[in-house]
Amino acid sequence: MDWNDLRYFLAVAQGGSLSSAAQQLGVSVSTVSRRIDTLEQSLKLRLFRPHRDGYDLTPDGQGLLPAADQAAAEMHHFERKAKGADGRATPVRIEAPELIAQDLLMPAIAAFMQDRPEIRIELRGSALPIRLASQEADLILRLVRPEKGNYRIQKVGQVTFGLYASPEHVAIAGSPEQQEDLRRHRIIGWPDDLGYLLMARWLAQLCPAIEPHLRLTSLSAQMAAANRGLGWAVLPDFAARPAGLVPAPFDTPPLRPDLWLLTHPSAGQRSEVTLTQAAIKNALAVL
Repeated sequence: MDWNDLRYFLAVAQGGSLSSAAQQLGVSVSTVSRRIDTLEQSLKLRLFRPHRDGYDLTPDGQGLLPAADQAAAEMHHFERKAKGADGRATPVRIEAPELIAQDLLMPAIAAFMQDRPEIRIELRGSALPIRLASQEADLILRLVRPEKGNYRIQKVGQVTFGLYASPEHVAIAGSPEQQEDLRRHRIIGWPDDLGYLLMARWLAQLCPAIEPHLRLTSLSAQMAAANRGLGWAVLPDFAARPAGLVPAPFDTPPLRPDLWLLTHPSAGQRSEVTLTQAAIKNALAVL
């Protein structure tokens, strides 16, 4: 068995589809499919059950998931120890929702690294949360409080989302006056396999059975599309308002999830992680 195939197994298990796994790993869908087939053949087990909306774990797959998580965590730990064996500082790895990483953390990290040039940072911004058991990050920001895992958890703010469009789009197409009017306007949304995300679920509750005109797989892409006048998108206030986007004129049920900072106990013992954590908290004080 190729141990690298575990990465593909975990990515499909996490995302629930070949396409989400391919996006996470930066490979093609056919590569993910081929590696899963190879893993199943080598183990002589059926790990996934394909269906119309994605891939579900079989009972055998569910049974192997904890062991795969643990094996991946051990491999990450080994890699990090090996990288630190040459005397270089091990980087502080941060995982955060993409626009939080881009608009809030990046400026703070730039200033922090000038003050602390000896500290190396790896920042991953994504709409897809990593598996906590994989221990891929030292510090994790999440919009949903995890129910499992041995990370230390603290609330560091709230993120308010709303429906936004560009002034140019509003000038041409007008604004929806009430929720039902959204069906007559261009909507930017998420693919079906990412329908579990908070923003996608909120949009579906706001206007049930709505069919977005444009589906994109990241918040930064949706932000860019809204800026280009392609329609209304669910975006965080901290990014949409400074960009000059216009909020929908009607009152909507609030989407204001808590933002949680997770620190792994072993990482929290490192001084560079503690210093980076303080810089992150300062950056998020605006929320």
